[in-house]
Amino acid sequence: MKKYKVKVNGKVYEVELEAVEETKGSIETPVATQQSNTNNQSGNETVVLAPIGGKVLDIKVNVGQKVNKGDVICIIEAMKLENEVNASASGVVKEIKVSKGAQVANKDPLIIIG
Repeated sequence: MKKYKVKVNGKVYEVELEAVEETKGSIETPVATQQSNTNNQSGNETVVLAPIGGKVLDIKVNVGQKVNKGDVICIIEAMKLENEVNASASGVVKEIKVSKGAQVANKDPLIIIG
């Protein structure tokens, strides 16, 4: 058994792993697909989509508030982990499509930034 420390969203977790069989492999992550999952741009507005299904724990912005790309705009809990959702564009919050405590599915619209 090997022990590792893993940092997820700023929290450190300790995990133990047992090697069963070692094989060479690679993980491919298409960048364009990931970006399209987090926002949908139409005209001068960006719709921030839920990156994962879960419960909305907190909304960190208000309508009319200026946000910068990368700012945390809401937090979604999924499988007992808190996932920060970041603004995918800079601008002003035009509309908030969800409320605190709401259940969201993957790719549901959360916030519109214009």
